[in-house]
Amino acid sequence: MTKKEMNELADLIVDKLLTTYIREQSLWYTTSTMDEIYGKFQPKKKKKNKKKMTESDLLGELAKLMTKLDYHTQKEEFEICAEIKKEIDDVNDKLSKL
Repeated sequence: MTKKEMNELADLIVDKLLTTYIREQSLWYTTSTMDEIYGKFQPKKKKKNKKKMTESDLLGELAKLMTKLDYHTQKEEFEICAEIKKEIDDVNDKLSKL
């Protein structure tokens, strides 16, 4: 295979890749809604455990949530802070019931 043939083959491959990429991007931009886009960047919700948590488990969870709250407060991500605050309140309620 000569250099000219290799260059022609490389051009065909790049052309096919770019055409496919542009087609996929235009499809994504025309069919995606803002809710879908924002949903991809939101933190994932954890599955709720049905098992009974001990006091030490709850205290560990509380410490983890407080650390996350401090981190997001420093980054000024207040919507996430509000969600974490709700989780902290839930853990505190569970602790008070023990």
